[in-house]
Amino acid sequence: MITHFGLDIGSESIKIAQVEGEKNSFRLVTAGIVKTPVPSLALESDKDLVAVAEAIKKLKNEIKVASSQVVTALPERHIFTQMIEMPRMNPDELAQAIPWEAENIVPQPLTEINLDWEIVEDGESAKGNRMKVLLVAAPKVLIDKYLKVLKLAELEPLALETELLATVRCLNPIFNQGNLIIANLGLKSLDIAVIYRGSLFLTRSLPTAGEAITRALGTALNLDLATAEEYKKTYGLSQQAESKVASAIGPILAVIRDEIKKAIHFYTEKKQDPLRLLILSGGSSLLPGLTEYFAQSLNLEVQVADPLALIKVDEKSRQLLKSSSPLLTIALGLAMKE
Repeated sequence: MITHFGLDIGSESIKIAQVEGEKNSFRLVTAGIVKTPVPSLALESDKDLVAVAEAIKKLKNEIKVASSQVVTALPERHIFTQMIEMPRMNPDELAQAIPWEAENIVPQPLTEINLDWEIVEDGESAKGNRMKVLLVAAPKVLIDKYLKVLKLAELEPLALETELLATVRCLNPIFNQGNLIIANLGLKSLDIAVIYRGSLFLTRSLPTAGEAITRALGTALNLDLATAEEYKKTYGLSQQAESKVASAIGPILAVIRDEIKKAIHFYTEKKQDPLRLLILSGGSSLLPGLTEYFAQSLNLEVQVADPLALIKVDEKSRQLLKSSSPLLTIALGLAMKE
């Protein structure tokens, strides 16, 4: 039985979702979104942390979340994740082996991070008596900051995990459509996950996404960031506004496209089964013309994530949250964690 709710503290907005487990599915209990009162939790000010905590408390009360137990996600851009392959071993042996592996690949001293890992079941590795493990290293200062916010919000943290793991969990029902790639376009980062035969195959995170697009537009058209953001959301890659907006944001989108291409190329070098689908999530996935842009440049079918279509939702909530569905992907994935 699920007793917690999912909390996604984004750079642009805070998302909360709560679900109930039903037979082979989930049902939405409640969900909501509010603007983040400060630009980022990377800020050091206690005043900012209090402001974020108060926003969380207010949203939680408004959408009537009764539970104080929460699962939240750490921003992908601030943590280190890597898929590693190891000899198959029991949990105790794995716990002893992981720090030795991490010492060689994590770019921070182990004394400054918290290590976690998750075994990724993979039929091919199992046949060779091997196992794939997703290694996650998070700075202790970042974890302490999140725990402080949760305490200020009067919440009981059950788990902290990565945004990509939550995204993958939420979109799991789509995996029966074949091998695919997920691109989460947030404000601060582009997070990529390749799914092979229903399992996580590759993860990548890069600091180029929504904010970079807005800044490029503001610089090119001499707009303040707030106006540039509105232009971006209104026009995107459409041919309106004499295509000035599309021309301004084109170079940044080309960088994002090329990073997705790199992930696809790495996958195709290792596997024979082709990728057939790109799923876009996050706020920038709603950019006008973006699905067509990626479909043409990557030669893939492209869909914007609609996690509310994957669970049971009453009609009133569906209509209320319809336009925000891609933004709720992480929060819903966190809410679904067992």
